[in-house]
This record gives sequence, structure tokens and C-alpha cells, in this order.
Amino acid sequence: MIRLQKSIREAWERLEPKQGTLLIFGKKGHAEVLGLLGQTDGKALIVENAAQLEDLEIPSDRDVEIFSQTTKSPVEYAALCQKLRERVGEGRLTVHDTICKQVSSRHKSLADFAISHDIIIFVSGKSSSNGKVLFDLCRSYNPRCYALSSGSGLEASWFREGDRVGVCGATSTPKWLLENIKNEILTNNY
Repeated sequence: MIRLQKSIREAWERLEPKQGTLLIFGKKGHAEVLGLLGQTDGKALIVENAAQLEDLEIPSDRDVEIFSQTTKSPVEYAALCQKLRERVGEGRLTVHDTICKQVSSRHKSLADFAISHDIIIFVSGKSSSNGKVLFDLCRSYNPRCYALSSGSGLEASWFREGDRVGVCGATSTPKWLLENIKNEILTNNY
């Protein structure tokens, strides 16, 4: 995180004198994004999705650099960068690969996991940005994906006899919580 903050500060020092634009792909108000924004004296533009690019004033005759919150979807980031490339041109855009490698590699594994099970119980804190991204990823591959923050929300109606049940969670979900939910599913014969 310190390295990312330093990279953003250095990019801002390059861009500001030339009136360039620094974009951060992330969730507004998220602690990490606020820390990154602080490296630009609050002058970077925050983009939560590709559709928001349409509403931003980004001069096409000046340099643009884009960074991502470390826990965002690599697929969404690639799509956003492609739209940005089309808008400002390849020569003016610098894309920084700042998504956490652990998160990035986890997307493929999680997609395979979601496909290989009949039902997915996804465990994450309600306010976890990483949890939301990974839950949405699971659900895109398996519509029978249900989000929980504890085992108390399990519903018998979600399960069918013979289901292959997968239990997974956000990067920060403790293993003991995943184990507790797995045991609750087994104990209650869901």
C-alpha cells in the first residue's frame, strides 16, 4: 500500500504541472481510495465503473494516468482502461497494474470453483469491497450463489438434495468462519 501511495504521488507530481489527469478506479469513500486520493491533494478523479467515464471531463490533449484500488476486479479494470484508451488515445494514457496479484489470481480460481459446485455460500463482511467484487464474480458464474456474513443466515430453501455445496469468501474472511459455516451446513443436513 505504501508503494502504491508513493507511485500515485510521483505520477501526480509528473501530471500536475502539465495539467494532466490522474484517475483512480475504486470505491468512493473506501479507506484505501481515500489514502490514495490524499497523495494528490484530493485532485485525482475517482471512477467506480466504466460508465462514469462519460461524465468526466478528461482533456484528450493531455496525459492521463490510471491506477486501481488493489482489490478491484481485473476484468472491470481492463474494460475501463480500454474505454479510456478509446477516448484519449494510446499515446496519452499510462495504465498502472496495481491490482493485488493475490486478488487477481484468485478471480480465475474462484470462477472455476463457482462453476464446479451447484450452490455457493459466499462469506464476507457486509461492507467489504473485496467481498462484493468476489461475490459478484461467483454469482456471474453460478446464479445459486448466496452471500452471508455469518452462518445464522442459511436457509434450507436454497439447498436441493444431492447439491455439491461450495463455501468460500473474501480475501479477509477468516478460515474459522468458513469452517463454522461448512459445519453448520453438514450438521443441519442442508
